[in-house]
Amino acid sequence: MENASKALIIAGAILLSILIISLGIFIFQQAKEATNTDQLSELEVTSFNNKFDKYEGTKVSGAQVKALINAVNTNNNTTEDEGKQVEIKYQGGLTAAKISTGKTYNVEVPEGKEGHTTAGLIRVIKITENSNT
Repeated sequence: MENASKALIIAGAILLSILIISLGIFIFQQAKEATNTDQLSELEVTSFNNKFDKYEGTKVSGAQVKALINAVNTNNNTTEDEGKQVEIKYQGGLTAAKISTGKTYNVEVPEGKEGHTTAGLIRVIKITENSNT
């Protein structure tokens, strides 16, 4: 009888240790998946940036600038991820209300950390009025 009770205690200890190891593996895999979601694939970055890159240039019409502003507002309103929020910086006293369809504008995304996140997503777009118009 004493041997049977010792066998049951050993079996219970083995089952408990298997349960603890399985739980550790599960938690490790969950943490690994959480870190992988922050890293975007190159295709996702390109797809995101293409929504705004098509407006970049030195002689962009006012209508295109207004379309860009609408695209940025739509993006910012539909995503809760702060890493995917885009900011428009108006230069030289320009505001969204002062964008005229009859004028041309310079639209640029600054290079490096100023214009992009660490993942490579566009985060800042600068708009200035062309002095030639």
